[in-house]
Amino acid sequence: MTTLAMDAPDYPIAIEGVTKSFGGVEVLRGVDLELRPGEIMGLVGRNGVGKSTLAAVLAGSLTADAGSAHYAGAALEPWQVSIIEQQLRLDPTLNVAEAMFRQSDVQHLPEAEVMAAARRALIEAGSALDPEDRLGDLQESDRRLVEVVRLLADPRQLMIIDEVSTTFNARETEDLRFAARRATGGHRSILFITHRLDEALDLCDRIAVMRDGKVVEVVSSLTATTESLSEAMFGRVVTLRPRSAPVSATSLLSVTGLDVGGEQPVSFDLHEGEVLGLCGARDSGVSELVHALTGDTPLPVAGITLEGEAVTLASPWDASRLRIGVLAGAADRGSDTYFARNLMMLDDPAQEDYDAQVEDTAAILVAFREADEQASRLFNRPALSVGQRRWRELRELAAEHSRMLILIEPTRGMDLSAREEFTALLNEVTGRGVGVLVLASDESELLLLSDRILVLAHQQVAAEWNPIDVTVEQLAEVTRGEWPPTR
Repeated sequence: MTTLAMDAPDYPIAIEGVTKSFGGVEVLRGVDLELRPGEIMGLVGRNGVGKSTLAAVLAGSLTADAGSAHYAGAALEPWQVSIIEQQLRLDPTLNVAEAMFRQSDVQHLPEAEVMAAARRALIEAGSALDPEDRLGDLQESDRRLVEVVRLLADPRQLMIIDEVSTTFNARETEDLRFAARRATGGHRSILFITHRLDEALDLCDRIAVMRDGKVVEVVSSLTATTESLSEAMFGRVVTLRPRSAPVSATSLLSVTGLDVGGEQPVSFDLHEGEVLGLCGARDSGVSELVHALTGDTPLPVAGITLEGEAVTLASPWDASRLRIGVLAGAADRGSDTYFARNLMMLDDPAQEDYDAQVEDTAAILVAFREADEQASRLFNRPALSVGQRRWRELRELAAEHSRMLILIEPTRGMDLSAREEFTALLNEVTGRGVGVLVLASDESELLLLSDRILVLAHQQVAAEWNPIDVTVEQLAEVTRGEWPPTR
């Protein structure tokens, strides 16, 4: 199998004066940055500042207008760079091994040898995935972990990780940290792009801050703080505070006896104006609960009432008819389908036409997004960042006449300032009496957003917590599958 030598000399990667404009908009304005061998360099900055544009230039998918990147006295070539992009577009028919080695020259090797190499890399990274698992059968977080393991199996001199951990829980974040440290053990460098400043401080050796298209500061993670990083990014200290909004005692949604696979069925209430956080490990039943309430996967249930009226939630049409809005995932076909369903809430569609209308609307949304991306390349203009698109979708969803919202990873891809605005938007929505269910992998975010947290373990309700009485560490233990928590 063809890999790069692991005993290369300790040369830094030098990025000098890189500029990139789209039409008349200058996105990169002379980026200078040096990555040391064996270093994990964090890259932070507000949405649209050019982080992903810089990554695309280094990976060779975009051409810089000026500037250069060098390694060992020569130009850094695209074949020396591997990247995990923020938006995964992997062929769902590939198995794990095929995905891991899709950029490697392995066609001449026996399949058994490729599978064995993949299995070794997975074991080395501490992953329980099987090389023969199909990507289409995996959760998104597992597909992202496959990409992380690819860094170990297909080493390049520079590895770029662009917002890969946005849906990772505590255990998966630990897997990422382990794999990243193993990957840099051969004197290679990692450029780690993230909006989670605490994650950057924990994982990275140094952190580069981008502002106005330039790197304005490079700091040691040993001396930096989230406050100093946010001030460098925005010109002010951005502090996310727990939301404080009154919650009605009136029940909006009441679920009784929902069977998600545990010994005891799930029962709970969501009150008017309340944000109810959902917390649990991947196999806790949280996903099954959410998909039952979106109508995607109907489950046996004793009863559901919405605003005191007994209702049926047996299909996505039911969710739209009942004006239950859903925001889920990144910019992909799945989230487009949910967004199309949200639009259907205003039209009161007939049941027999619903699926076809949703499919047609989702196809139009996909076409618009792909046209925007194509126009960005063709006419050399910037497209909206993932965080910017996310914010626009949230505002549009909040403007709809929803009775209830289900938000899955709602601030994914958003910078601190946008998350601050999101909290204000959430307060505005709940102030109208809308109830909100939130599922977020970021434990600190779940504490900040929630009025109450419903904990699931072993496919049943294990606890109800007041956020002021629990810690991030306790939530992290829950998402790792450790119940009851020890702290």
